[in-house]
Amino acid sequence: MNENYKWKGATFNSKGIIIEKTPIPNKPKHSFSQYTIPGRSGYLSVDNKTFETILLNIECHLDTNKANMNEVKEWLDGYGELQLDNEKKYIGFISNSISFEKITHFRKFIIQFTLQPLAKSITPITVDGLNNVSFSSDTYANTYPKITITGTGDITFKINNIGFTIYDADGTYILDCEAKIITKNSINQSSNMSGEFPYITKGVNSITKTGTITAITIEYSNLFI
Repeated sequence: MNENYKWKGATFNSKGIIIEKTPIPNKPKHSFSQYTIPGRSGYLSVDNKTFETILLNIECHLDTNKANMNEVKEWLDGYGELQLDNEKKYIGFISNSISFEKITHFRKFIIQFTLQPLAKSITPITVDGLNNVSFSSDTYANTYPKITITGTGDITFKINNIGFTIYDADGTYILDCEAKIITKNSINQSSNMSGEFPYITKGVNSITKTGTITAITIEYSNLFI
């Protein structure tokens, strides 16, 4: 079981930590805003179209014959990726204070993770945007891709009619649509671009493009609730 459980790319077993109970993340709470309107019974509910963070407690046991305490202290700190199976990963941080003195004596302890509500697929999906006019996605929620596009002159690319134009293109550009950054040779190119960074939705996604484009790669991760 423990071989599927990873934090910052390392298994719990490799650090001498045994998971005593299999953690199952709760379904994230959907965020709504409620407003009371004078003269109206009940309330007005507005869907914020977001989810709240998840708290996940993992009960552990320390194998003192295998664990290196200095390595464990460094590893169980900060921000990273938590993997609970071979399909998806959560982004988050360790939010509780861990007493390593008590761990040394009692060996049992709890790690509390504060996680982003939507997990990402471990293996990214790649789509050839040049030779396809549409593609299907199983993502639960909208997900922002990384787009690598090569072309010359003014080029336009859209997913579901949302997209961008690069002016006077002369090479390969990388668009990180989640971070909303466009670069060429690691240099910011936002002054040469207009429009929006597209996202991918569940179901069929359409692709439109204009201009002299020789290559387009769309890379994204499905999101899971």
